[in-house]
Amino acid sequence: MNHDGFNARLALVGDILNKYGLETSDISPIEYDADCPFPYNNFIYKVTLTKPAARGCFPDRICTITLQRDDLTALVIRLSNPKAEGLNHANRVQNEVASMHLARKGLQTFKPELFDVIPAVYAWGAPEGDALGWTLMEFKEGVQLDTIFSLLSDADKNDVVEQIADIFSGVQRAPLPESVKSYGGLTIDVDSGEIVTGQMTTLEGGPWNEYADLWKTTLSASLAEAEGSTVLEGWRPSGVREILDAFITSGLQGFLAKSGVDTTLRCLVHGDLTMNNILFNQEAKKITALVDFDFASVLHPAHEFFTSFGDIGGSTAGMRGPDPSEGHLSKAILSGNFDVSDVPEAALNHDVAGMQAVNQLRELNGLLYPFRLAHPMFLKRMTEEQIVEGRKAAEATLKSLLDTLGSK
Repeated sequence: MNHDGFNARLALVGDILNKYGLETSDISPIEYDADCPFPYNNFIYKVTLTKPAARGCFPDRICTITLQRDDLTALVIRLSNPKAEGLNHANRVQNEVASMHLARKGLQTFKPELFDVIPAVYAWGAPEGDALGWTLMEFKEGVQLDTIFSLLSDADKNDVVEQIADIFSGVQRAPLPESVKSYGGLTIDVDSGEIVTGQMTTLEGGPWNEYADLWKTTLSASLAEAEGSTVLEGWRPSGVREILDAFITSGLQGFLAKSGVDTTLRCLVHGDLTMNNILFNQEAKKITALVDFDFASVLHPAHEFFTSFGDIGGSTAGMRGPDPSEGHLSKAILSGNFDVSDVPEAALNHDVAGMQAVNQLRELNGLLYPFRLAHPMFLKRMTEEQIVEGRKAAEATLKSLLDTLGSK
C-alpha cells in the first residue's frame, strides 16, 4: 500500500532539493514499513548533504527561518500523504508550518532555552495538482522517547515529565495573531502574508466562532460515521438517536453554560503530544525535539488532554501503556487538584475551568463511533455474539452518559 509511488516520491524530494541548489549523498526514509496495513499520514526522509547548505539558500517566506549557519549538512523533508485515512487535506501543510512557527514563539517567550526543540522550517510547499505538499525542516538528533523511557530511573522519569510540562506550557502560550479569531486549524494567506484561521486536519468544516458550534460539528461528524456502520446503525434503534439529536441541537449550549466552561478560551493545541513524537538525548538526558504538528489546531486548552500525554498518565482518554503516575496525574488534571503525591511538582499542572464537563463531551464523542465496533479489522476478529454484546454494552454506556449530561 505505502510502497506505491515510492520512486515518484523520491524523485519529488530530489526536485525540491535541486530547487535550492542542495546536493545529497543520501536520502533515507524515516519510520517506514512498506508492509504497514494502514496508509501513512506523511512520508518522512532524512536528507544528508554532500556539502553544507549555503547561507541564504532558502528564500525568506512567512513561517520559515532564514538559514544563518554554515554547518547544515542534514535535513528532514515531510511529504503529506493525500491517502491518509480520516484526515482533512484542505490546508494540512500550512496548518503544520504555521503551528510550528507559533509554538517556537511561545517557547521563546516562556522558556527561551527550549524554543529550538521545535524544529526550524526552512521551506514548504502546498500540494499542486498531483504533487504532494511538503515541508523542509531542521534535522534533530535523538531517539524517540517512548523507546527508552521505561529504562530510565524514577528520578530521570520525573525530570523528563517536567521537561514535557515546560514544553507543553510554552506551546499553549503561543501568541495567536489578531487574524486568528476562531476555533479551527491554521492556514497562511499568501496575499496578506498573515497566519489566519483555517480548517482542521482532523475535522472537516469550520472554522467556528462559537465553541458550542465546534462541538456540534464534532458530534455530528461522529454520528455520520455511525450511520454508515451496519453494527451501530446510527444509534437509531431503541430511540437513542432522538435523544442525541435533541442534545446536539438544543441541549449542548446550555450544558456548557451551566457547567462553568469558559467558552472564550483558545490556544494552540499540538494534538498528539506523546513520547513517540518527542526526541531525547540519552547522554544529556534532555529532550531535543517535539515533532509532528500535523494535528495541531486552535482549540479550548482542555483538548490537549484528550489526545496527548496518553503514555505518561496525563490523558483523560486513558493510557497507552504503563502509567508512571499510576493514575494520579489524569485525576489531578480532571479535578484541578495537583496537591497529591506521585505527581511531579509542575507536571502538566493546568487548572482548566469546566474540565470535567468538556471531558464528558469527549467521552460522548468517543461513544458515538467506537472504533472497535466500526472498523472491519476489529469486527472480523469478533464473533456475532461478541458484536451484539459489545453494541449492547456501548448503548448502555451511551444512555447513562446522556442522562448525566441532562439530555432527557
